[in-house]
Amino acid sequence: MDFYAHQDRAKTASRRLTALFALSLVAVVAAVNGAAVLGWLLLGAGTRWPPYFFATNTLVTLLIVFGGAWVEWQRLRGGGAAVAERLGARPIDESLPLHRRLRDVGEEVAIGAGAPVPSLHVLDDDSINALAAGERPGLAAVVVTRGALERLQRAELQGVVAHEIAHIVGGDAELNARLTAALYGLCSLRLAGVGLLDTALNRDAGPLGRLGAPRIAAFVAGVLLSTVGMLGVLAAQVLKAGISRQREFLADALAVQITRDRDGLGCALRRIAGEPVAPLRSGFAALVSHFLLVQPAGLRDWFDTHPPLAERIARLYGRRMAPIAPAAAADAHAPAMPAAEARDTALAGAAERAVGALMADTIPFVRVALPSMASPAGAEPRGRDLDTSLPEAVPRRDRASATAAAALITQIRSASLGFETAGRWLVALVAGHTSAEPDAALRASLDWLVSPAGASLRVPLLELLLARVRRWSSGRRRELLDRCRRAVEADGHVHSGEWIYYTLARHRLSPNASIGARQRRAPSTRQAQSRALAALFAMAAAVGEASARATRDALADAAAMLEIPPPASTPDEVGTTELALALDTLLGLAPLDKPILLKVLFTLARTPGDPNYDAFVRAVAAAIDCPVPRGSGQQLGARRGELVVPA
Repeated sequence: MDFYAHQDRAKTASRRLTALFALSLVAVVAAVNGAAVLGWLLLGAGTRWPPYFFATNTLVTLLIVFGGAWVEWQRLRGGGAAVAERLGARPIDESLPLHRRLRDVGEEVAIGAGAPVPSLHVLDDDSINALAAGERPGLAAVVVTRGALERLQRAELQGVVAHEIAHIVGGDAELNARLTAALYGLCSLRLAGVGLLDTALNRDAGPLGRLGAPRIAAFVAGVLLSTVGMLGVLAAQVLKAGISRQREFLADALAVQITRDRDGLGCALRRIAGEPVAPLRSGFAALVSHFLLVQPAGLRDWFDTHPPLAERIARLYGRRMAPIAPAAAADAHAPAMPAAEARDTALAGAAERAVGALMADTIPFVRVALPSMASPAGAEPRGRDLDTSLPEAVPRRDRASATAAAALITQIRSASLGFETAGRWLVALVAGHTSAEPDAALRASLDWLVSPAGASLRVPLLELLLARVRRWSSGRRRELLDRCRRAVEADGHVHSGEWIYYTLARHRLSPNASIGARQRRAPSTRQAQSRALAALFAMAAAVGEASARATRDALADAAAMLEIPPPASTPDEVGTTELALALDTLLGLAPLDKPILLKVLFTLARTPGDPNYDAFVRAVAAAIDCPVPRGSGQQLGARRGELVVPA
């Protein structure tokens, strides 16, 4: 299966099904008018319906549908954490080993996928399931059930989390939130009809319950509205099933791209297929069933919202695979679970998984330099062993620094990471100022990270540190950003490299930082977007060392695909203030247009995979509120033709 072709087909089908949603609304309005005519014939004693009869029915129907959708949308705008809270999930407790393992997996997968690390929650349910929710990537959350934490091996948990983060990267989390609001609106007709029936049948329901004719009218209206409302429920189920089915296949494909491990997600799905299907113990689960990794029991009204597990597994492996029986899963975990928890307690093992599992292709020495999961629980490898385990491709002069970088990762993930220490490391990674670090070994490690030799690790470690700091209070995060800003502006000039890392840190630590104000401040006209494109590509050409011809061609391609007037030329120099305003303008692009812009930007790198240029694109992605797309030229992503498995 060609994953890129599969993604294109799935996205095309999703857009087609989304367009059919509008047709469903038209059908519902027509059905309501038909039912109103029938009700009038039954109750109107042969009189002709009054003026504006159909217009009034249509208006009331639209008010109910869009009113219900608006109410639900306001509930969902609280971000993924609000959805998790409505499900009954709780934020992870880092004092628990299994929760720490989820934290480590969530951080490493998000970093590898080029997305902000989502907030992580655990739902106290014995089934194996998960979901991703959130209106925007910066507000996304991933919820994993307790059963998944207890019964999945680490690689399998990584595949499950990668599947959910793939929904965030692919824009599915935002689509799911909007779809949920729209589906709730379609179902509001039936809810209104049921409410009228309850009122008509309840003699204690106020004045209406004591009156005859109005009560009969309410009963007839409730029956008709409930019946017509079933059409809205049916349309909601059909569209939800169609959109969710296609996007589940897409998320499976993206998860394999992110982890480069087909067996992780595949074995997790096989374990789920081998267990009895159990319903989620949450009344909110029915409304968000299309969010979930697999459809729980009790939600199969007419149409499944997910494709069959056997088909998903067959697409991953290219052939039929037998489910993994619960007994086999229990036997596999029974002796290993205590050791796994002990290994998760050992911070060195977590450090290996943080970077090595996702960046093995670019920096293979990190994977082998850090302690192995096969080591005894709590055992610390000796420095000499680390040095001899490094590949010969790593120069001898860099081996000590690489080992020190491993120690830095360990301390970043430590529960004892303090505010002052985090501040020094954040300033060092953002501004390149390492002199404030009192520990000589760590200072040498930071010096190596901000040098060309360690540039490949600079962004991952910065992302790892930002993920940890992001859980702190807004006041502390602002203070850390102020320290970084003062360090960047200390010499009176903001260099492009300093701007890149500071921009990334600012948008990671302040995902809600006055996006509305940024959009109001920046002009949103097509001409303004054209000028913003010119400024952005001028900076991209300078960072990527692209030729004038390559810059001109890429800019023309981007303008054509985004349907923006092509700028006449690019400025010779772009200041950081002008570039920030340009990004504020491009923040107003449609969500589906932003990945196109980033993919074109990747083509301007003279050296594909250049860590400095990749950091630039990642900073731009953070500024325009878009995950880094999985595309050619991306350091952490698979290139076309590189990841193809049998269909």
